[in-house]
Amino acid sequence: MKFQRLLLFLLLVGLLWGAVQPVFAHAVPEFSNPAPNALIDELPDNLIIQFNEPIVANLSRIDLLTQSGEAVAAGPLQLIDADGRTAAVSLPALEPGAYLVSWQVLSAVDGHTTNGTFAFGYGVAATAVTTTESIVTAQISPLSAIARWLTLTGIALLMGLFAYRLLVWNPIVADVDLEADEEALDLKLAQLGIRIGIIGIVLVGIGLVLVFIDQTRVYDLLQTANLQTWIGTRFGTMWLVRFLLLALSHFNLSLFVDVKNGRKELRGWEWWLGFVLVIGLSLTVSLISHSAALTEDSVQAILVDWVHVLAGTIWVGGLLFLAISLWQARTLNNEARAWLNLSLMLNFSAVAAISVGLLLTSGGYLAAKHVGGWTELVGTAYGLLLLGKIGLALLTITIAGVNLLFVRPRLNAVYETPESAQTPRVLRRFSRLVWTEMTVALLILLAAGVLTDLQRGVDAPLLADAPGQTTVTQSAEDLQVELQIEPALVGSNTFDIRITDENGEPVTNAEDVSVRYTFLGQSLGSSTGQAEALGNGRYRLEGSYISLIGTWQVEVSIRRPNTFDTFAAYRLEAGVGGNIRELDRGVRPLEEFAKFMNRANTGATGAGIVLFALLWGFVGVRAAKNEGQLVALLAISLVCFWLGSSQLFDFFTNEYTPAKFATNPILPDVESIAIGQELFTENCVPCHGPEGRGNGPTAQTLSPPPADFAAGHTATHTDGDLFFWILQGIEDTAMPAFDDQLTEEQAWHLVNYVRRLSVREDAATASQ
Repeated sequence: MKFQRLLLFLLLVGLLWGAVQPVFAHAVPEFSNPAPNALIDELPDNLIIQFNEPIVANLSRIDLLTQSGEAVAAGPLQLIDADGRTAAVSLPALEPGAYLVSWQVLSAVDGHTTNGTFAFGYGVAATAVTTTESIVTAQISPLSAIARWLTLTGIALLMGLFAYRLLVWNPIVADVDLEADEEALDLKLAQLGIRIGIIGIVLVGIGLVLVFIDQTRVYDLLQTANLQTWIGTRFGTMWLVRFLLLALSHFNLSLFVDVKNGRKELRGWEWWLGFVLVIGLSLTVSLISHSAALTEDSVQAILVDWVHVLAGTIWVGGLLFLAISLWQARTLNNEARAWLNLSLMLNFSAVAAISVGLLLTSGGYLAAKHVGGWTELVGTAYGLLLLGKIGLALLTITIAGVNLLFVRPRLNAVYETPESAQTPRVLRRFSRLVWTEMTVALLILLAAGVLTDLQRGVDAPLLADAPGQTTVTQSAEDLQVELQIEPALVGSNTFDIRITDENGEPVTNAEDVSVRYTFLGQSLGSSTGQAEALGNGRYRLEGSYISLIGTWQVEVSIRRPNTFDTFAAYRLEAGVGGNIRELDRGVRPLEEFAKFMNRANTGATGAGIVLFALLWGFVGVRAAKNEGQLVALLAISLVCFWLGSSQLFDFFTNEYTPAKFATNPILPDVESIAIGQELFTENCVPCHGPEGRGNGPTAQTLSPPPADFAAGHTATHTDGDLFFWILQGIEDTAMPAFDDQLTEEQAWHLVNYVRRLSVREDAATASQ
């Protein structure tokens, strides 16, 4: 019998896996010709867009419109590569002008529809092209999200029916001589479970109907040709496979799973068949999930996703059936009820602990693959919903911990003395906590259903504020320098600079204006752009210079004849939504969290994983009922401890510096630079020289020689690194510690001046 179950399971998995090959999810363009916002003098024969995944040609489109919105007659959409990712339409002869490309494609993988627009100019000036970049939209469909939620909920109900009966309930009652009321409870729960299983089948069926309706609204699947094309996609194939598995599950549940002949019918092969069919249903979820979006390790990711779905549905479904069992058992006498409650807790705790352990570890892997980073976690719809799901999961784990650590000892006590007056209260408390945990777990399924329909964080745009302008002004010696940023969102921006004198008159004699951008969150170096003179004291620079969430230092360098360069420095904050604003001191918890985690990198994640491993080891010892369960639970703990320790070792070996988390609190304005210059003259000139070139009077006697600040040395280190070296010195060099001579504030002023020495040299080099 065991061999037959294994053979049936392997056959089902093989059929499902062989139906498809892993590919992508949510189609977005990787390349186009013409490129977005391109200005071309020669028109290509075809307009080409290459997507990151196969698309369905018959149910996709590419339209071309003039700047006034009139449609241009282009050829039909064709796929011109073997893997179905590159679409092309032939172009007619076009008049010079600006054109808008509008596209909409159907994913051949997960049934998602994405659309977007971009513009290009043919023989026209840049100002004729009205869009600055490609706009891609992958909006959530309410029907699709509801369908995915119903599907997960239905699978959880079916999984609860079979997994709970086979793994939790039967091991308790199968070999025990039950009293008449206990036998009646056994049969009643089985009958009720079958009705709940039928409800699960109905929910999955409704999900199939909603998916079909949602797709029909866009693609008219009532047409035979469209339906045939749709069924040929991975999403359509899985829709059909799920329908067949659902029909088999209903057939098995209606005809074979029979409890009329008593308890001997509660352990037959039909229960294992039902379990295998539900496992197959869960695999159809993973085969059209976000895990198919990976270009690398896709098979591994799908398997992990499958484990995630299995663990989640076993846990949620099991909670529901546990809650129902406790409720139905209230009619038993105190002794029988206490025995059953304690036995169920012991059995279910082990199964649930293994499931939750797999759920958390697989979820961590999937989050690393699909979120993209800490910025995307707090700055995209996918990431924020995932945070909400994690919060709900932590709540359920807390409730489970209360049951395990506090309720379980009381259950042991009332089991020993069932006649105690405390027995009814303890049993009621246990039941209420399980019902609460189950309710929250169902909300987690709702979040999971919406997540599978959202564009994953690694591909999704940030939840940016509406495009606008950010204007900052700084006094710099005898000048007022105004910097205006538009649209003030992370990515491509226009930086308009207006320079006036003390009387507000435009400064027209600037020979060179450049802007230096430095990300203060980590050591990434700096980038510099030359501004174009527009006349009347105005300059303009365009580009994607501010490209990360966090704090940026922007310095405008102004070179005029017969005077030293003038610098205007600004601190800007790129928020979690992508909006760029003047740095303020307001508390923004999500932004601060993302900034800290980005800076801590593998150190924070490693510490979190190690902490989880230790806590899980403690839980495993408490939850395990036998040695086999203990080994499974501790294996999860050991794997996580190894992963976390590896990340911590990497962090402290390759990333950590004593001042890694220090942020320069002082803006390098005129006052700070003057203080820093005075300190530099007093303490640093003998070694580094008056210009910081490493050529001071004592330089030749030192080995290794002093740093040349104008050689790009400072650009590869954070302000925190420079601050630490100034105060603590550098081992194995002649750089001494100045912590006895300088305060921390003075050290920050000195850091600003050392940075300025490098900026002066960069500006001089750029102007040559």
